[in-house]
Amino acid sequence: MKIFWLVFSLIILFILFCPFSFKLVYQETVSLKIGYLFPIIKILPAKPKKEKQSKKKKKTSDKKEKKSPNPVIEFTKKHGLDGLIELLKELVGIVLKLTDTIRRHTVISKLRLDLLIVGNDPADTAMKYGYACSAIYPLLSILDQHIRIKKHDVYIDAGFNADKTQVRFILKARIMPVFVIIGAVEALIKALKIFMKIKQ
Repeated sequence: MKIFWLVFSLIILFILFCPFSFKLVYQETVSLKIGYLFPIIKILPAKPKKEKQSKKKKKTSDKKEKKSPNPVIEFTKKHGLDGLIELLKELVGIVLKLTDTIRRHTVISKLRLDLLIVGNDPADTAMKYGYACSAIYPLLSILDQHIRIKKHDVYIDAGFNADKTQVRFILKARIMPVFVIIGAVEALIKALKIFMKIKQ
């Protein structure tokens, strides 16, 4: 029995600490793949849904449904607009804390951007090239300060002899499920406390 629980615990630990992987590619179309353990699920582009041949008829009832009071409106009546604003601040704080937890434990294993800029004429191309460099490189620096990036390659060129602007973007990232679960449970507990406050 002890061996069973030991093996079970090891399997759970393996599942929790085996990272989710994400691969986002943009080159004329967007492709998003998510992998966990061995399977890789393709999220984008989505497969076109088949049109349903038979339409379901909606049943209408003459009975009027009794509307339950809106808890948010009732809370606002009791505590005023200030109370509602404080409540919204708490909710925003929960979301920010969750995103911060995910951000701190996300590792970008590869980030690559190939950008060939083409304007209407050489002067427009040079202007757009300068603008892109002044916007993208500082943004990459900020991203590098807040998220762990193992490898990033950014190539921005002015296509004076090219026909059109070309963009190729690749992003590979991973995060361990244990950190997502911890952050989500913490956020759920706080959200439930706020919900109970609204219902009071």
